[in-house]
Amino acid sequence: MASNMISITGKITKVNEADAQRLGAFILLCNEVLATAPVLADGTYRLNLSRAAALAKSSYAVTLAIAPASAAKHLEHFPNLPKVALKRTDLEKADKEFRTPEISISQEVLKVWWLWCRWYCVSGTVLGQDGCAAPGAEVTVYSVNYTGSGYSKVPRATVTTAADGTFNACFEWCSCALCFRCWPCWPIWWHCWPWWWEWDILRILEAIEKQLVLPGPGPVSQVNGGMSLIRPEARSLMRGQGFGIASSEAFAPDAERTQLIASKFSNARIRELFPWWWWCCDDPNIVFSVTQNGNVILNENPATSTRWCFEDGSSVSLVGNSDTGTVCHPHCPPEYGFAWTNVGDYVEVADINFGYADPSGDAGTDTWDMPFAGELFLYGQFATGSSVAYYQVLAGQWSGNPARSGTQPAIGTGSPIAEPLDRVVYIYNGDGTFNSSHTVRMGPFNNGSHVNLYATPAARQNGPTPPGLLPFPTVAGASYYWDHQGLIAHTYDSSNLIGGSPTGAVDLSVVGYDSTLTEVLSPNIPPPGPPDEPLTLMIDNTGLTTAQINGNILAFTAGGVPVTSTSSGECPAYDIGPGGYIQVSVTVNDANGHLFEYGLFVNYGSGAPGVITPPGTHGYTINPLGSPDYASKSWVGGTEIITYYPPVDCCYDFILRVGKRVTNGDSFPSMWDQAFQTMTLKVSS
Repeated sequence: MASNMISITGKITKVNEADAQRLGAFILLCNEVLATAPVLADGTYRLNLSRAAALAKSSYAVTLAIAPASAAKHLEHFPNLPKVALKRTDLEKADKEFRTPEISISQEVLKVWWLWCRWYCVSGTVLGQDGCAAPGAEVTVYSVNYTGSGYSKVPRATVTTAADGTFNACFEWCSCALCFRCWPCWPIWWHCWPWWWEWDILRILEAIEKQLVLPGPGPVSQVNGGMSLIRPEARSLMRGQGFGIASSEAFAPDAERTQLIASKFSNARIRELFPWWWWCCDDPNIVFSVTQNGNVILNENPATSTRWCFEDGSSVSLVGNSDTGTVCHPHCPPEYGFAWTNVGDYVEVADINFGYADPSGDAGTDTWDMPFAGELFLYGQFATGSSVAYYQVLAGQWSGNPARSGTQPAIGTGSPIAEPLDRVVYIYNGDGTFNSSHTVRMGPFNNGSHVNLYATPAARQNGPTPPGLLPFPTVAGASYYWDHQGLIAHTYDSSNLIGGSPTGAVDLSVVGYDSTLTEVLSPNIPPPGPPDEPLTLMIDNTGLTTAQINGNILAFTAGGVPVTSTSSGECPAYDIGPGGYIQVSVTVNDANGHLFEYGLFVNYGSGAPGVITPPGTHGYTINPLGSPDYASKSWVGGTEIITYYPPVDCCYDFILRVGKRVTNGDSFPSMWDQAFQTMTLKVSS
């Protein structure tokens, strides 16, 4: 049985490697592209063509054409395209592969093509949220087109970042002057346009109207011989910045403004003079996506991130999400032994007091006195010249809360944690080209009487393979770059550090061993001077104890007379009259004293916001609930009655938003919608 796909192969002769890589092979049915594939450096190509498409009944011939790779939508504009007719009878007989005759392209033809199509390049750097370089990341650059009904993205080139996160991506680009389709709805260009062009469009329309005698039928009448506007750069018009925007104008879509422009474009005499070609630009509009280690770390939205008419040779800085693996210089090492340095990228150990995070610069804010929760990345450094090759992380349990008279475990006590620790290594060949990246398990592993050991990067890379772990992926002559420099331990669930309990405190300390598994570092055997302090963490993975809108909602007239609901069920209705108000009772508390913020918000009608009295969000530092005990880092919360004066007769939705005062070292606390209450309020007389 014949395959559903036909593999069409061939070769271009007498073309150099540089030119070959700028070409593409196309299967055409008239001007419709059925299949396309790049031409390789040696001039060969292979296309996969649907058998059904190739043999479909049509009065047009199926042809193979060679053209610049980026010219798929504009092939009809290119002169001297070499084409080969593909007979349907021959295609039908082909089992899996169909070989075309060799094709020759003269240098004279290529010189003409390269006048219209050029090699476009953009460089840049991919960084993580910690500001450090992201090696081994695949960067794809797309050209963007606005179609009037949305955006189209076409991938143009994919390259891999160097060890320092840099990249350079180049692709063939055929300028818009060739295709005459720089306006989205071409050829009926006056039917659509991006909203951010509208200020510039109106400015030009006003200039045209000042020079026309508009009333009455007949040919266009001009007051003078030209439009009194200097043409801005196309890239400025593409960005909606050709003539500037009045400070009073909001940079946002406006249906009335769009309709005004449409009404002006309905006049054929205005359309004759409107210079739509001013928006034609020789440079592409581009966005990027980035993947690393199988994760999408950046995927730019063309609606918000397009770099309109981006100049050749420009540079960009791309910042990946929290999944980005980076290579950063580690923290400074201690004078001797070992020292914990940070939890996540945000919280320095120097800013942890009694197990709570007090980030520098956040004093006196709601993001102060934060216990830890969720997934934790724990970093530290061994002293320069340390002989530590393997280590254990001991977890000693507190009795009670460190900030509330809890009892600390003896230094160096506790059981070795058994959390898997993975690191990614990026491997580059001796010539600096990217080779591969690998996730390497550092531990835990057991060796003799030693349990739950971890290997340092140097020991994992150069030493024997630890029991139960896979060999290190060695490449001859290569350079190795490890992500998360200084990462000592990682837990997907911080409750595992406190014996599985949802809340509690732990002291973390490190015991180190050399390559012979001889103990060379221990909190109980410090070098001269005081021992390194353990890392104390207060952990709370519980939710808030109570967060609710209470059922006792009260309604009053302007004179304070109580009003009862005129409706039964879950959506009460109150006729409170002009100046009337309601009182909503909310209870928000946390038995562990780690309440972050809370607030009651109201929307009515189609989402119009209301004004609560007192307004805004209440938090750890400014709140009407029970006063926080800052010495004990505790805010339990309580009950508040909130007053609201509705402005119009409508249906109102009251939303209670709350938050827990915790961090994982990489993010701030946040609020979430916890409860809501809908009611109908009448204030008219």
